[in-house]
Amino acid sequence: MKLNEDEQAMRAGELGEAARWGIEGQVRFGAFFDAPDFVPVRQSHLMGDTEAIGPAAFATLARLADLPPAERRMRALAVTENIGVDTEAMSRLGHHVEAFDRHGRALDALDRLGVVVGHAYVNFHSVVPPGFGELTAFGSTPTAIYVNSVLGARTNFEGGPAALAAAFTGRVPRYGFHLDENRRGTDLFVVDDMPRDLTDWGMLGAEIGSRLADYAKVPVIDGLTGRPDAAALTTLGACLATYGSHGMFHVVGVTPEARDAAEAFHGQPVPAAAHVGRAALDARYAAYDDGEDGADVVVLGAPMLHSVELAAVADMIAGRRVHGETALLVFTAPEVLRQARATGVAGAIEDAGGMILTGLEFFQIYPRELGATRGWRRLVTNSPKLAQIIPGYGYVPRVLPFDGCVEAAVAGRVAR
Repeated sequence: MKLNEDEQAMRAGELGEAARWGIEGQVRFGAFFDAPDFVPVRQSHLMGDTEAIGPAAFATLARLADLPPAERRMRALAVTENIGVDTEAMSRLGHHVEAFDRHGRALDALDRLGVVVGHAYVNFHSVVPPGFGELTAFGSTPTAIYVNSVLGARTNFEGGPAALAAAFTGRVPRYGFHLDENRRGTDLFVVDDMPRDLTDWGMLGAEIGSRLADYAKVPVIDGLTGRPDAAALTTLGACLATYGSHGMFHVVGVTPEARDAAEAFHGQPVPAAAHVGRAALDARYAAYDDGEDGADVVVLGAPMLHSVELAAVADMIAGRRVHGETALLVFTAPEVLRQARATGVAGAIEDAGGMILTGLEFFQIYPRELGATRGWRRLVTNSPKLAQIIPGYGYVPRVLPFDGCVEAAVAGRVAR
């Protein structure tokens, strides 16, 4: 890789040990992807999920945090989404002591390094987003694909060490979605039936992602009869990333690099369209129905619920009670919860027996251990993303729209 004078100085250790550590790793990483050089970044986003951080990562964080301030100066704003424990809900959920210890150690190291802990899985709930065309280093699946697709900023999926390195160097290798040619649409999907709700948007992402499972592919979605809001686009992107490993998508007439199909495909011939209709989405729901109706735990929010979705859940459950043998867990961002408490939305959910958690999502709160402790196995959720992930933790998921999930929480079972 070609290094400029500043990058050479970083590598020589002249700009601090943290920058030297960062640029050394980035040179190896960039060489792997045949990146010719670096591009500057002003924002870095690293995944701080303590359920996924291993001993080596903790040791690295501690070593860097222990450096003198002059040796660990950051050159880009660094944000992390969440760290795996809601301390207020911890005792009620039965988190084990190790989880609390890991949480504290991560918070301490990140705070000393100067990382902003946003506590939101898609940080634009609480942190100013990058602008159109801005080069960034973002690390989580729903955040990175949202940056590329909805904001028109540029990032690759950056692993935790790479995102931390970017914060110290203010650089990332020039490859992937930083290059114009890799942002061009590759495949066209025409939607024959407009998604009806947020879960449908997730199923649309699951269907397209499963058909086109390739990080290098950029699906272009056309045929919508209405305009999706930010929550729909967040959910769509999260499921495309989860089921298809995609880092970018275009929605014709909606996302900023796809004012029309010609722009989405960069003036290249538009390929033949694949169609996605109601039957395909219904088949996705049916694939999660094994004929059993139990509901040990109902989980709403992956990605976290915005204020509108949280208010809708409150309206559905107000004046009712969650079944005594079923848990209802609702996940949102701290800023959203503060607003919900002020307006009575949170009270309606909690008075019904639901628990609202912030700063994390279900698959980040040691779900295997919680399942063993509380006897949870059958999980009902509005999130196709969570349903794709959670079987690895020993759960059998069922995907339903919000109203079906609320009914399952109240009845203790899925209604037929």
